[in-house]
Amino acid sequence: MSKLLYPGELRDAHEWVGQNAQCILDSVRRADGWKNVFKDPFPFPMWLHKLRNYFNVEPTTLRLLDKATTSIRMGEISQYGKLCGLQGSRTLSGHVYVDEYSRVWYQMGPGGSIYHWGSDPSWHAPVDAVITHLFRGQTGIPIFKLICPDGTYGSNETIVSNEMERREVYVGGSSSKVETGRSTIGDVNQIVPVRSQLITTMEHQGSYNFAETAVLGLDEHEKFDVNTHKKDKVYIDPPNRFSALKHRIFTEALLRRAGANTKRTVRNMNDISLDFDEPEMRRSPHGVSRSGV
Repeated sequence: MSKLLYPGELRDAHEWVGQNAQCILDSVRRADGWKNVFKDPFPFPMWLHKLRNYFNVEPTTLRLLDKATTSIRMGEISQYGKLCGLQGSRTLSGHVYVDEYSRVWYQMGPGGSIYHWGSDPSWHAPVDAVITHLFRGQTGIPIFKLICPDGTYGSNETIVSNEMERREVYVGGSSSKVETGRSTIGDVNQIVPVRSQLITTMEHQGSYNFAETAVLGLDEHEKFDVNTHKKDKVYIDPPNRFSALKHRIFTEALLRRAGANTKRTVRNMNDISLDFDEPEMRRSPHGVSRSGV
């Protein structure tokens, strides 16, 4: 039976062997988020970056909430203080959904979608994000990007296709055909099956965020998610993107495939001392080194 891990154990890949994703996520929540587990001087490991989607559970249906309920949900996420100012106000579109498990999904602003369609915008991302937000808008891009905060200051993420139609528009007495899509996924309170509409290609699919922009801000999101993605754009995805976290097991072979060192390590006393501030959970039988004390 899986048991909760201390922050020091969460930083040790050996402790992950045989654990399931739900247990790891519960441990991270107890530790007050990924940002606390991997705060200085502990670097965020690339092996965990490659396995990020083992924490990402995507929806099969979405239902757009009414105005009153949306206002409540927007108020909840606004409490983190990251949706104000010129940059923060563009993070979310203001549309909110629930899935088949009643999880809350926030639609991102169109500028936040640029890594999930078209060519790689890495070298001109800030400019492309502004142009997409101000000129293309949601109806001018072929996907919807939604995030679902999970209590770790991170979030689940899903990318849903936005079917584009060629329509004739008249400007200054002349006509031209443009491609336009919808501004929302379905109408208010309409349950929309999205399983077959999800983008699943490696380069454009949704991926788990260890630091959600709407919760921790853009700087932390770039540190934990964007910068690591630039170093390695290939993830190891779970066999089933809809399966429950408790069924996603971190085997030793999987961890090694991601580049993790699964050998038992001797943890430094400075690292172990941080664990004693945590509630009683589990103490692993590590040896203790006093080097660096």
